[in-house]
Amino acid sequence: MPSKPRVAARDWPCADCGVDTDNVDGQGHDEYYMLHRDLWLEINPNDAGHLCIGCAESRLGRRLTRTDFTDAPVNTNPRRASARLTSRLAHPD
Repeated sequence: MPSKPRVAARDWPCADCGVDTDNVDGQGHDEYYMLHRDLWLEINPNDAGHLCIGCAESRLGRRLTRTDFTDAPVNTNPRRASARLTSRLAHPD
C-alpha cells in the first residue's frame, strides 16, 4: 500500500490567525522578527508565541516601522523575510 505524503507541521503558528510564520506564503518566506521588548509586551503581554506582521499590526493599531524593530541579526540580515516584513524593516517611519 503506498504511503500518504507527509504534511508539513506548522513550526511557528501565529497566535491570532494560525499562519505558519516560518512559511507565511507557502514559498518559504518567513515573518520571524524581534520588536523592542516594551512594544512586544504591549501587543503580547503573555510574552509567548509568535505573531505574523498583520496580526502584530492589528493588535498595535498601526503599521510597524523600522524603529519598532531591534538591531538583532534576524532584523538586519533577514534571509527569507516575506515581502511584508521586508517592507516594514526598510520603512523608517
